[in-house]
Amino acid sequence: MSNLPDTFDLISKFPVDVLRQEDFYPVRQELEQIVVSKNIGTEEIDDETGLKKTNLNRIFAIFIYLIGRHLKEKFYREFVFFLMMYRKALNELGWKYREGAGHGPAPDPKMNVEFCALNNGELAPQVSNEFITEKWHKYVSQYPLKGFKVLGIDIESTKNAVFLTQHFCNWLSLQGYTDAYLSINEEEG
Repeated sequence: MSNLPDTFDLISKFPVDVLRQEDFYPVRQELEQIVVSKNIGTEEIDDETGLKKTNLNRIFAIFIYLIGRHLKEKFYREFVFFLMMYRKALNELGWKYREGAGHGPAPDPKMNVEFCALNNGELAPQVSNEFITEKWHKYVSQYPLKGFKVLGIDIESTKNAVFLTQHFCNWLSLQGYTDAYLSINEEEG
């Protein structure tokens, strides 16, 4: 995928005023590289799994670049915030899910190794339920979301986070980053 079309300035609209640097820095670096080169680059395929080997930080940047340029600027900030919270959940929970899937033990916590820096998207959908049910409200309450209209702590905003989670995880599958699909289990009253 080269020669990608121009877009509004995804870098200057990145919500750095809402996020902490540790929440976004590696993804923003990847995004800057994509924006400057207007090229996502070649992604290697794992011969064993058939999935792309691209690390999650790069995947988040690709998703932001490809989808973000089709969004209204006001929602773009919320979209990126959501993705950085999902990334935060992956960094907190990912090693547990990786070990549970039989991919070996997590690195020593003292090494402070980010899950998203070393892993591809294969297990990204695995954290979705825990992200929504246990992490989303905790995360949202820790950030100043002034001006956010779609995402927040209320029920409707949480539903929006569920839909964004489903969209992101299914995009991962369609792009060959994971084999998992998410569907919403609508409980009947």
